Amino acid sequence: MYEVTVVFVPKTEEKTTEMVFSKLETLLIVANLEKKDHLGLKELSYSMKGNKKGDFWMLTVVSDKTLKLNEVNLFLNREPSVIRYLVIKK
Repeated sequence: MYEVTVVFVPKTEEKTTEMVFSKLETLLIVANLEKKDHLGLKELSYSMKGNKKGDFWMLTVVSDKTLKLNEVNLFLNREPSVIRYLVIKK
């Protein structure tokens, strides 16, 4: 099981966030996106990419196999609407 936290730019449109999540689902083809929680807009401790707030999402991913996190990292690093992300294996 993995927990993926994604922080979006505050003014990101809903269709953009859904596009990011659908792309993540295709990258995590051996996994099941079990839960998607919107944690809301929160103030950041310090400015990241010129933003003082971020739109936080927590995803729960269940998989029997080890995920190919290199592809996920590459995608999230290149996505302009993502400020920060964190993947934790539980």
